[in-house]
Amino acid sequence: MPLFELDLTSILIPYNKEIPTHCMLVAQGALQKTVETLRAYLPSGRWVFAADHNTWPLVASPLQAQFRSADLDYALHIFETSPAPTLETIDELQAQLVGSTAVVAIGSGTINDIVKMAAHGANLPYATVATAPSMNGYTSAVAALLEKGVKTTRPCTPPIAVIADIDLLAQAPYRMIAAGLGDLLSKPVSQADWLLAHHLTGSPYSLQAAQLIDASATLLNDVPHHLPERQPEAVGHLMGSLLLSGLAMTLAGTSAPSSGGEHLISHYLDMTHYAFGATNDLHGCQVGVATIATAALYERLLAFDPISIDLESRVAAHVPWEHYQATLDKRFTSLAVAVVPHAEKNYPSAEKLRQSLVYLKENWREIITHIAAPLHSAAQIRAHLKAAQAPTNFAALGVEPARAHHAITHSKDIRARYTILHLLDELGLLEKWCEEILREESLLGHNE
Repeated sequence: MPLFELDLTSILIPYNKEIPTHCMLVAQGALQKTVETLRAYLPSGRWVFAADHNTWPLVASPLQAQFRSADLDYALHIFETSPAPTLETIDELQAQLVGSTAVVAIGSGTINDIVKMAAHGANLPYATVATAPSMNGYTSAVAALLEKGVKTTRPCTPPIAVIADIDLLAQAPYRMIAAGLGDLLSKPVSQADWLLAHHLTGSPYSLQAAQLIDASATLLNDVPHHLPERQPEAVGHLMGSLLLSGLAMTLAGTSAPSSGGEHLISHYLDMTHYAFGATNDLHGCQVGVATIATAALYERLLAFDPISIDLESRVAAHVPWEHYQATLDKRFTSLAVAVVPHAEKNYPSAEKLRQSLVYLKENWREIITHIAAPLHSAAQIRAHLKAAQAPTNFAALGVEPARAHHAITHSKDIRARYTILHLLDELGLLEKWCEEILREESLLGHNE
């Protein structure tokens, strides 16, 4: 029976039929075993290797030598420019898969999302040769796509194998390594959001997936301090943690274990970048800063007195959906047509809001105790990011104060997933607390 293997760690996770990923090879020199490893998991026939003009040169020499030695039947698809994760780009690749038996992604975030969706659409198995420890989506069962200007996720089949050469990963642009850490440091807060949604909306929660997130976190012990020097063991543990985080999403059947309000803030920055030309940074770097923000919001929530919730005033202040939709039209302009359907799914009626707040007040202690368990403080998260020389505020991402404020207060509407941002809006606290944390947590200043 196959095992998931992280060669440089002691973690061996018994094969679980719910997870399609059967091999995770994280080791120095793993690139030299690419074809040998893939032949154990991919069907024979014609394989398509997909890369872009940045990632293919990183692996071309060793892979081409292996192709010749193995007399491999393959085709190479290199995107002419850095591709965007759109349906059009996916269709472009899928057209090249006709007559093939498997596809292999060579790259990190965007390349993997494109290949995932193309392989899924063509009903082909696929594998990944990772080029940077920059995100946790390698082993997840979703792909992040840009649809009508809005970042969304679509379900798809995860890779059957991931090959991650630590020496190659350590050579990645350092910002990408820092991004991987930022993505992972969000997990305590995203787990709190997951639990919050479970309590207040009845959405599913998986203890097994949560335990896998905990296992992922253990690999990060003392890692941030050693990333700037690109220490192989630290880079390998970072990659292993990213892969386990992705598996947790696959087990849960949702990205909720690893994606909460902090990811919505990052997605807001991305969508306004693509639609309006505003600045953005790597996803994980944005997530790291956003996690400081949402962790600070949680600190205020844990200290909040539920007796102060005035049910009648909150219900009376609730804006009917028709009026709120008009607000969204003004707020998101050309993006509103894509945002509104997501916002409407999460928008409560006045009666539903009343019921939710009554339940919250009556069960406050149980809920708060449960969601507090996985949380880390804003100070802890900032310290880890600072140790890794990663961004710790919006200025370091090139995001001006007004847009940072909007990212925190407006991003709840771009995805139909309940988070602390939604709860604070329902309590009438989001705007006020956003202003406080931006000021008190130094989230607008220059990176230290």
